[in-house]
Amino acid sequence: MAEEEKKHFDIYIELFCNYLRSVKSYSENTIVNYRKDLLQFAEFCYKNWNISTISNINTDIIRSYLSELRLKRRMSSTIIRKRSALSSFIRFLEQKGFMQKGLVSFPKGFRGERKLPESFTKNQITNFLLFVKNQIKNDTNVFEYRDYVMIIFLSFCGVRASELINMKKNHIDSQNCIIKVTGKGNKQRLVPFPDDFRKDINCYIRLTQMNNWEFLFCNKSGKKLTRRGLFYILVKKVEKYPDPVHMHPHKFRHTFSITYLRSGGDVFTLQALLGHGSLDMVRYYAQIAEVDIQQAHRRASPDDNMHL
Repeated sequence: MAEEEKKHFDIYIELFCNYLRSVKSYSENTIVNYRKDLLQFAEFCYKNWNISTISNINTDIIRSYLSELRLKRRMSSTIIRKRSALSSFIRFLEQKGFMQKGLVSFPKGFRGERKLPESFTKNQITNFLLFVKNQIKNDTNVFEYRDYVMIIFLSFCGVRASELINMKKNHIDSQNCIIKVTGKGNKQRLVPFPDDFRKDINCYIRLTQMNNWEFLFCNKSGKKLTRRGLFYILVKKVEKYPDPVHMHPHKFRHTFSITYLRSGGDVFTLQALLGHGSLDMVRYYAQIAEVDIQQAHRRASPDDNMHL
């Protein structure tokens, strides 16, 4: 075990990140955030406890680290994410035999309160979408159409930013108004889009075929659009918009979810549309939309509908 103790945190952090990538199929964005959180924890351990090996991690250190985050007035959502990254890391070390099980337990009371997700009003979505469409001055300008179609998919399909930029042309079934989305863990799902936008989407696809793009949304160099590129496009659109509003890709996803439930959609279909593995986040949307999840289950439950 002496040799193991000589190994520093960063070695195990990289092993963990490789595990998340190859085994758990986590998105690269999640892995980057986890690595950043764990390196910050390693720095805390070295500066405050003078340790740099995983064998010295214990519950007191975990408690001290989480307390410091609170004292520094970190947002509850940030503390929750850092706690989750650290918990997953410790569990990985235990499962792989790098750390003795039972040495670390996570103190309760650090979950914090969920911040209500930002969402748009119906008028904000409608007016902004109309504004972007009116900016299309030339029917052959692929980039003006690109921006419009991206906002259609963000608004009416609830896709994540990473899912949007990884779409390819053959993922669009315009005849049936359905897109194939590849989500976290490379899980695929089918999501419908409104028939009202079929013509505009078909027009955009024709323009991309003329440019011989592999991906559906590309930059001016013909390369796949990045997350940063997507954010930049939204920022530039907002700068020109006469009614400035804070805008980011996930805000569209929150809006889609809450609007879907308030319009009578059920939580189980929403779970499938969003690509969530559990009902936790959907249940949270249901609370915001004031939808009774148990009532929705009773309506859909085979047991209650078979009248046995």
